[in-house]
Amino acid sequence: MQIIEVKDRKSWKLFHQVPHQIYKDDPNWICPLEKDVESTFNPKLNKAFADGEAVCYVLREEDGRLLGRIAAFLDYERNKTQPHPLGGIGFFECVPDQACAFVMFEKAEAWLREKGARVIEGPVNFGERDKYWGLLVKGFYPPLFQENYNPPYYRAFFEDWGFIPFEQIITFKGDTSNIPVERLGRVAQRLRERYDLKTEALDYANLDKYTRDFCEAYNASFNQFGHFKPMEPEQVASILMEARSVADPNIMAMAYYEGKPAGFCAFFPDINPLLKQAKGKLNWRTIPFFLLRRALKKTYSARGMGFGVHPDYRSKGIFAVLVEFMARPRNRKRYPLMYLTTIRAHNKDAISAYENLIIEIDRVHLAYRKPLEKGIVIEPFEFMVDV
Repeated sequence: MQIIEVKDRKSWKLFHQVPHQIYKDDPNWICPLEKDVESTFNPKLNKAFADGEAVCYVLREEDGRLLGRIAAFLDYERNKTQPHPLGGIGFFECVPDQACAFVMFEKAEAWLREKGARVIEGPVNFGERDKYWGLLVKGFYPPLFQENYNPPYYRAFFEDWGFIPFEQIITFKGDTSNIPVERLGRVAQRLRERYDLKTEALDYANLDKYTRDFCEAYNASFNQFGHFKPMEPEQVASILMEARSVADPNIMAMAYYEGKPAGFCAFFPDINPLLKQAKGKLNWRTIPFFLLRRALKKTYSARGMGFGVHPDYRSKGIFAVLVEFMARPRNRKRYPLMYLTTIRAHNKDAISAYENLIIEIDRVHLAYRKPLEKGIVIEPFEFMVDV
């Protein structure tokens, strides 16, 4: 077997070809966009490279047959808040052969050790936690956009190599027709009579204000989590501009309390069903068909991080007015299904709030950790689902 470091167009082509070999007989798989994956490892596009490093490898037989791929990375800035230097692995794919998986794990682990890592986390993203995070262990359905999908046999590879289940990432699914609109409307009305509350949809003409307000609410909502990294307005603006052609301002909004950013809802139309035929490539050949399918499509699933509420305003009914915004008749008609993604099972505040929406657990991902030194104890978060 040969390990090839990805450094040029030829090796990137091999990296992208690997999953097509793994999933050639899996009708559920939807290939991630190659441009999306490559941008993760482009220092000009990924801010994690400002104080981080990454490497990608391809495994193949001597005769050229592709066997797998893996990426390894460190974010030195984020590690400043970790008890031990943390390295990550991700974008892992492998044929059903444990020996091949272990060759790649060993290569990635050696690189991370050399760079100073003392704990490995995986499979995760080199960057934000809202995409490509965790190993799918429940709910082997067609993946949502930027969601990790994998064969069930990967789990044994990770656990037999010594990875310990560390964190559950939950995706909730809800039928928007089941949202208790009338009750929420009455609650929201009473709250508005009591407090100075309002919601504003995303307005691309006023993007600077939206991104500043979003970051203020987002950073306050999630800064208590250990792996948290604050978002900057420029970063949010870049994401929104990149997604402008598919974004829907009717499902993205800020909530304000006495004029101050108090919470947000953040959803996008799930475009993955439109991308299946593109096979990872959006170019002059596939874009016209993508645009045609989008023009003909009347309904989508809404996917996103859901809702966030600034801790200073959690007793002011922010969640209720945001859900009321999301559940307007136009939205329920266009988005019959809603997916709340990348929800940590130990985020009790979010779980408690979402239970009121009549939703169910649709799929579960696991993030693993492995200590690289004796004496380092991995203490998993509380799990919500037996898998």
